[in-house]
Amino acid sequence: MRSILLGVLGALVATTGSAQEPIKLVGFDALPFSSVNDGRSLSGAGYDFAADLFKSAGIPFVSEGQPIQRLLESLDRGNTVAIYLVRTPAREDKYTWIGGLVEDDGFAFMTLPDRPRVDDFETARGLKMVGAIISPAVKNMLVSNGVTAIDETAAEGQNLKKLLAGRFDAWFTTNTVARYMVKDAGLPPTSITIGKQLIPSSGWMVGSKSLPAETVQKLQAAFAAAKADGRFAAFRAKLN
Repeated sequence: MRSILLGVLGALVATTGSAQEPIKLVGFDALPFSSVNDGRSLSGAGYDFAADLFKSAGIPFVSEGQPIQRLLESLDRGNTVAIYLVRTPAREDKYTWIGGLVEDDGFAFMTLPDRPRVDDFETARGLKMVGAIISPAVKNMLVSNGVTAIDETAAEGQNLKKLLAGRFDAWFTTNTVARYMVKDAGLPPTSITIGKQLIPSSGWMVGSKSLPAETVQKLQAAFAAAKADGRFAAFRAKLN
């Protein structure tokens, strides 16, 4: 009997410890949603918004900046929420989608004002090189449309610098990211030309598939409250 009681107590302790384990809140270098600073700390409008949701929901968390490939691996391992990830059909069943940060975004080709505007993939296929963030989803968008000359970079800020330096002919990213990176660099909006939106994009806060239902419900309730009291509107106003 004593051994049975000890076993039950042990199981209860293990369960309690697991329930109290902080959620890992991760982000990659993609302003305005998140920026990875020295020591892997995070900043940015998206990080501030996500951290506020966790605090208002009473959910303990630890934050960490990661390259996007590691971020995807963290989501697969469990107990993780990513501040921002593009929602695609291939990812739909892999993760738990908590709330839409930017559901009206889209991918396009960014070029310099003195270069021909790129409004379709047919034109992009004729370019010597296209810049893009390191991301399986973004690379698939390009490759599936016949664009294979791709210069992948870990940070969108670097892609803007490469475009301005003439390192590639066009930069493939979302309208929101492009506009914000230009603004963050202190440049006028006319520094780049934003082509026609070619692929609609929806950026979401996303969790591991195994994230406890109670945690998801609390975060979704906090997200709804932020929309109701104006905090979400204030966050969106910071993006452009």
